[in-house]
Amino acid sequence: YCYTCKIDRELGETAYEDYEVKNGMRPVWMNVHEAIAHNEKTMAESPKKGMSIERETFLLHLIAKELL
Repeated sequence: YCYTCKIDRELGETAYEDYEVKNGMRPVWMNVHEAIAHNEKTMAESPKKGMSIERETFLLHLIAKELL
């Protein structure tokens, strides 16, 4: 499932999941096309990729096509 949301002007502290900390994940603002390119490169080169990156890349393509 996918959900839409409204973004508050003031963001709170990030509450990371254990796996996000373990994998060194962190939020960054970036161009959607750069994010797509990064994810596609990761999927092509990394044997450790999970299903979430495929889902997120699909959604990024959809956002770029329909909202930008």
